[in-house]
Amino acid sequence: MSVEKEYTIQSKWFGWVEKAVYRNVLMGLAWLVFLAVKWNDIFLPYFWDEMGAYASGVLYMHDHGISILPSALPASLSFGHPLMMHLVFSLFAKVFGPSVASLHVCNLLFTYVLSLGTYLLAYQLSKDRLIALISFLLFLMQPMVLALSTQILLEVFLAMNTIFALLFYMRKNYVLAIVFCVFGLLTKETGLVLAIAFLTHRVYLLLFEQDKKKVFKESILFLLPIGFFFGFLLLTKATFGWYLHPGNLGNLKPSLGSILQKTWDYPLEIAFKDQGRLVLSGICVLALVVSLIQKNKIRFKLNSDLILLGIYCFGFLAFSGIAAVLDRYFLILLPFVVVLFAKGIVYFKRFHPMLVVLGVLLAYVTGVFNLENKTRFTEVDLGYRHMIKANTQMLN
Repeated sequence: MSVEKEYTIQSKWFGWVEKAVYRNVLMGLAWLVFLAVKWNDIFLPYFWDEMGAYASGVLYMHDHGISILPSALPASLSFGHPLMMHLVFSLFAKVFGPSVASLHVCNLLFTYVLSLGTYLLAYQLSKDRLIALISFLLFLMQPMVLALSTQILLEVFLAMNTIFALLFYMRKNYVLAIVFCVFGLLTKETGLVLAIAFLTHRVYLLLFEQDKKKVFKESILFLLPIGFFFGFLLLTKATFGWYLHPGNLGNLKPSLGSILQKTWDYPLEIAFKDQGRLVLSGICVLALVVSLIQKNKIRFKLNSDLILLGIYCFGFLAFSGIAAVLDRYFLILLPFVVVLFAKGIVYFKRFHPMLVVLGVLLAYVTGVFNLENKTRFTEVDLGYRHMIKANTQMLN
């Protein structure tokens, strides 16, 4: 199919996507459906790690003084992590109250900002409003997103800061990129991966960009996040006597066999197989196969933005392969994979635009059937509701 004919078909079926008012209405409706599904969860008691560490830490800081310094929380509540998330949630609690519902709403708001960041990142990468819109819808359909949106944990806040740091970097707004990078780094040590990815990408630009002097001057700014991280380490050492929590260091497994096994068991399976995402991965593979058979290859350009994402994802996978991991840590991968899934779905519009609609509906159905699939730890799907109910009944 010619490019002109393909454009005509897209305009006929999806021309409304180019109008902001229609996009905003659909995105608003999608978010209202999301909110309706999660409404009762706002009032649920704290569960597992949010009860034992993070919500407890926020409430402790709210009661004893709000601060970013490691001394603001005992190590039993901070687990040696930086305290940016605790600080922000404690400030929210000061304004709106420290109730369970209030803190859950706070995390829900950050989930919405993360979903919006996913939309903006998708458009930044594809320059296609339809792909961006579908990415937004697919992200809200993910059982992990639904489950974690009302749990007071580090992952939503960390993912939000990471996505916006990447987005502003791609837009060459380096000051805001550094601000969000620092916020992510001061939320969890994993944020160091993004800081290193930025520096690695600056080295790539120094090698291939013509204006090396300009690139070098800009690159100096990206040493700031590293400086903040070393400052955090020094303050932690002065407070607790160690740089990083001994319990976390004790779980490191740098052997090659462990790294390869964990890479398959966690990031690859979670991103491309679990919770119904195997179906979406299949759509992408089918799109690739059909494009090769039809000799109508999927348009793909390896630009600077994709190289940056590749550097970050490789670094994140390497870090995760060494460190101790839980399923929820890989929430950050979902914004990237839903963009890939959206690209695969939109490819089929050249055969018939209805295939795009059917692809989104199929994604919705698989999401619904996997809301409580129980193949992973309960906190990353809506099965955690039953755990709370069972614990409440036992205590009563």
